[in-house]
Amino acid sequence: MSLTLAVRRAKLLAIRDHIDAGGGGAVHIFGSTRPATGEPSAEPPLLIGAFGPVSFALHATYAILTCTLEANVAVSGLPVWARFVDGAGVAVMDMSAGLPGSGAQVIVSDGQPVPSMQMYVGGLVTINCSLMEPE
Repeated sequence: MSLTLAVRRAKLLAIRDHIDAGGGGAVHIFGSTRPATGEPSAEPPLLIGAFGPVSFALHATYAILTCTLEANVAVSGLPVWARFVDGAGVAVMDMSAGLPGSGAQVIVSDGQPVPSMQMYVGGLVTINCSLMEPE
């Protein structure tokens, strides 16, 4: 199946609309085993990054959404996966999380020249994510 650019962009905007529902969503970064999508995690999140009214920016001409935000670490650990939730805390999507260059869908970095996988309570991290709807 091949979708037009307009349909691919609309698909991404529907995901963004779900995250932004209820006053704006958030991304929770976890260091625990990833449960089935939508199921609760056995552990608390390492950090929660709250979005403003609009979570992701849509590229001007392609079917790509991007987001960047900063957050402070609440629980020490290693980032393994991320859950995007709406304003009511309802799960929208789960993705892998890791360091720059790891190939993870959500990139978590402490901004150091050689980023550390270990996150410590109170540390400031940057979270970057791109969603692309392929042709």
